[in-house]
Amino acid sequence: MPRTVTSSLPRQRERGDLPRRSWRHPFRSSGGSGGWPPARSALALRGVLAVFGLAFCGVTAGLSAASGHPGAAAFLALLAAVAVVDLFVIRRRAHSRADGAARRRR
Repeated sequence: MPRTVTSSLPRQRERGDLPRRSWRHPFRSSGGSGGWPPARSALALRGVLAVFGLAFCGVTAGLSAASGHPGAAAFLALLAAVAVVDLFVIRRRAHSRADGAARRRR
């Protein structure tokens, strides 16, 4: 048998040995457990990011105003206001989602 470039590689498994994978979810097998865990609520992550943005922009706006940069302080205060509005939207969506789940259980 002649030696080729790929002779040092291990022989590939047969196609039947591999679990079937969907092209939409390449890391999740079609059967059994395994793969990625179920996704957590995106609203919780969005809430954490909004609280972080509110705290960061609020503190930074105060520091900018104290150091004599009113333009930067106004811009950061505007971003903090956007974070507050986002927190109200998140609260409303989470509340409506909880109401919908309670109605479905009845």
